[in-house]
Amino acid sequence: MPPRALCLFHLCIIVKRLEIFSKRSAALRYTQNMQKYISYIKAHRWQAALVLAGLIAAPLVAMVVSYWTVSPNAKYILADAGNLQQQQKPIKDKDISVGLVLGAGVDKQGRPYKELRARLDVAAAALQRGDVDKLILSGDNRFKFYDEPTAMKKYLMQTYGIASTKLQPDFAGRSTYESCQRAAQVFEQKRLVLFSAQTHLPRAIYLCRHFGIETYGIASTLEANNAVRREAVARVKAVYNVYVKGEPTILGTPIHI
Repeated sequence: MPPRALCLFHLCIIVKRLEIFSKRSAALRYTQNMQKYISYIKAHRWQAALVLAGLIAAPLVAMVVSYWTVSPNAKYILADAGNLQQQQKPIKDKDISVGLVLGAGVDKQGRPYKELRARLDVAAAALQRGDVDKLILSGDNRFKFYDEPTAMKKYLMQTYGIASTKLQPDFAGRSTYESCQRAAQVFEQKRLVLFSAQTHLPRAIYLCRHFGIETYGIASTLEANNAVRREAVARVKAVYNVYVKGEPTILGTPIHI
C-alpha cells in the first residue's frame, strides 16, 4: 500500500475511534447526570412531590375557577332552537333589534359547517319573525381563501332569501373575544342577542357583557363533537383575556348598522 494511502487509512481509523469515544463519553455524562437528578429527587422527595402536585393541580384549579366565573351567564340564555315561541317573547321584551351570529368554520368549498348552519338557521328564523331587524355575521377572514362572514351571508341569502341589507359581515371576528369587542367598539352595540351553541353561549355572553353590551343568547340545537372539552379550555382563556391580557383585536372606524 502506498505511504499516502496508508496514512489516510490510519487517519480514518483514528477518526472512527474518536467518534466512538465521543459517543461513549456523552452516554457516560448522560448517565451520570441522570443519577444526580435521581439522587436529588430522592433526597428532596417531598419537595418534588409538591412541585408535581402543583403542576397537575394548576390546570384543574384554572378550569374550576373559569367554570364558576363563566357559568352564571347561562341565566341570560333566553331559549333554545327547539321552542320558537319561547324565544320570541323574551327577545321582544328585551327590546333587542340586532343579533350576532358567531362563526363556527367553513369547509374547503367555502360552505358553512353543519354547526354553523344550525346557528344561521336559528338566526334566520328570528330575523324572519321580526324578533331582530339585522344580523351581524362575525367570523374569521384572516386568510385569502378562508372567509366565514361571506359564507354565512351567502347561506342566508340563498337558503332563506334574506336581503343583503339585513346582513352585516364582520370580517375580523377571529375569536369570540374579538367578535364581542368589535360589536361594542366598532358596531357600537349596547344590546344584543347571540346565536350560538348551548355550550358556547355562557362564554360568549360573558365576554360581550365584559365589553358593556347587555347580551342574551338563543341556543342552536347542534353541538360539535368536542364541544365540552373545547369549552373547558376556552373558558380558561376567556378569563385570562378578561383579567390578564386581551386579544389583539383589529378595530377601526365605527360602522353604523
